[in-house]
Amino acid sequence: MDISIDRVQFLRGDVNSRHRGIHPPWSIGDSSFLELCNRCDECIKACQPAIIINGSGGFPVIDFTRGHCTFCGDCVKVCQPKALEFPDDLSTPPWLLEIEIEQSCLSLNGVVCRSCGDICEERAIRFQLQTGGRSQPQPDLSICTGCGACVAVCPSKSITITPISNDHAVSTKVREEMLNP
Repeated sequence: MDISIDRVQFLRGDVNSRHRGIHPPWSIGDSSFLELCNRCDECIKACQPAIIINGSGGFPVIDFTRGHCTFCGDCVKVCQPKALEFPDDLSTPPWLLEIEIEQSCLSLNGVVCRSCGDICEERAIRFQLQTGGRSQPQPDLSICTGCGACVAVCPSKSITITPISNDHAVSTKVREEMLNP
C-alpha cells in the first residue's frame, strides 16, 4: 500500500492517516499526478455527476458523498497536461480502492438496512446472516469497481473508500494478487 502523504498532512502532523484524497479515475499515480496536474479545474467542469472537487492544494479529488463515478472518461478527455490518461490496456481498472464499513453501520447494529448492497450494480456488497438476526455486510473487492455509489446512499455514513493505488501498473498487479493469492 502506498503510504505517502502530502505536505498539508505533514504540516498538520497527520503522518499516519490512511485517508488521502482519491484522485479522479485514470490518474497516472500519486507523485506523477501531483507533478503534472496544473489545477486547471477542467476535469471538475467536465464531471457530469459533479463528484470531482478541489481538494488539498487545489488538486482534484473525488467526493463520493455527492454521488458516484459513471466512468464516462470525460475528465480524462479534457486533461491537457495528461495527469489523467487512459491506459494502453483498456481492461486495466481506473483505480484500486478499498471499502471499509465501520461499526456504525445500521445492519451491524441490528437494524435492517441494505442500501449499499441494493445500489451496487456489481453486487460487490453482499450480506451474510449472523446469529441474533444481524446481517454482516461483506464487500468483495475482486468485483468492486470503486464507483462509490454505496457511500452517498448510506444513511449512517458508515462506508469509507480509500485508495490502495491510483497507479495503473500497481493497480493491475495488486488486483491480480487479490484474485490469485
